[in-house]
Amino acid sequence: MGDFHADPDAIRAYGATSAAIGDAVTAAGSMDLAANMAVMVPLFGLIGQDFLASFGLAQFANVTSLAQLAAVHQGSAISAAMSAAQYEGTDHSTSGALNKAVTGL
Repeated sequence: MGDFHADPDAIRAYGATSAAIGDAVTAAGSMDLAANMAVMVPLFGLIGQDFLASFGLAQFANVTSLAQLAAVHQGSAISAAMSAAQYEGTDHSTSGALNKAVTGL
């Protein structure tokens, strides 16, 4: 097995990128469904009610899916920040223990 090297700054950079992607997905998915439907109802009238119902459900599913995707990216960002902190904490505590052991020699 090869050496393992974790770069906390690179992990944090990944987290920042993941958070930015989550924000972009949230912005792309933000729409006022009620306003969209209100504009479309007079255009389609009674004939297009079935279409409007299907369209409304599809739009709702789209917004819901985008919200879930954004949450996944935000969760990855949080996990990356926590991982970077854990790696640094482990490195500091291990180096402190090694320094104490060496000082006692």
